[in-house]
Amino acid sequence: MFYNKLKSTRFAGFILASLLLGTTMLSAHAQTQLDMTTQAGEAYKKADLELNQTYQAVMQKFKNDKHTKNKIRAAEIAWLKYRDAEMQAIYSHADKQYEYGSVYPMCHSMELTALTEHRTQELKLWLEPDEDGVCNGSRH
Repeated sequence: MFYNKLKSTRFAGFILASLLLGTTMLSAHAQTQLDMTTQAGEAYKKADLELNQTYQAVMQKFKNDKHTKNKIRAAEIAWLKYRDAEMQAIYSHADKQYEYGSVYPMCHSMELTALTEHRTQELKLWLEPDEDGVCNGSRH
């Protein structure tokens, strides 16, 4: 009887600790590398979609200003080259799986996501320029 009471007390303590930590035994599960890689890939796809939508909105805003539109397009092409070069520098070895292991696809997607989200924020300045306007340049 004492053993059963001890077991139920431990179980209750575990449940309480789980609730305090924001998890439950039913929802707690180990994530596989494949799951994490898939999630990272999906996050990148979402970030890339937002980047493309933002870029299209910027191009639409400047549709009647060919000069500025061409400069923005040139900047975007340069950014794409930068992004690719940055990724090659971060993961410079030819045999990426061997050199960086099974986490490489996940890490690659996470780096791409970070770069892409940063670029999206830069492009959004063309849509929502700084209110004081002193240094906005063509971003009006």
